[in-house]
Amino acid sequence: MSRLPVLIAALWMGSLWTVCGVVAPGLFAALEDRRLAGDLAGEFFRIETWIGIGLGALLVLMLSRSGRGSRTVYTWIAITALAPLVSELILGPFMGTARAAGNMTRFGLLHAGSAALFLVACAGALLLVLKLSRPAG
Repeated sequence: MSRLPVLIAALWMGSLWTVCGVVAPGLFAALEDRRLAGDLAGEFFRIETWIGIGLGALLVLMLSRSGRGSRTVYTWIAITALAPLVSELILGPFMGTARAAGNMTRFGLLHAGSAALFLVACAGALLLVLKLSRPAG
């Protein structure tokens, strides 16, 4: 049971890195219709956001019950879970509006911010795994 938080964090990291580094670029490489590729990638990012919220909450619960949580670990969980959530709930609607209006400059800027937030989440997940896998003491 003591390794379960590390396993959950590693799975979370793997899913983030897979969607960000394999699925999204793969969709744009495989599909000629860039709008369809973007729509599909957006759906995968939405799913990944809610997976992260669930796994982050599970980790907080497990670590707080076991007494193994620390301020640093909780901070990395929050960063890793909340960065995609900010992208989904705040930037996502603005991106949709900009795209619908044909304002691709604004869409591009918002997309860059969203990508940066997911990159932060990927780095946060790595740091979380490293922190949780470190021997106690």
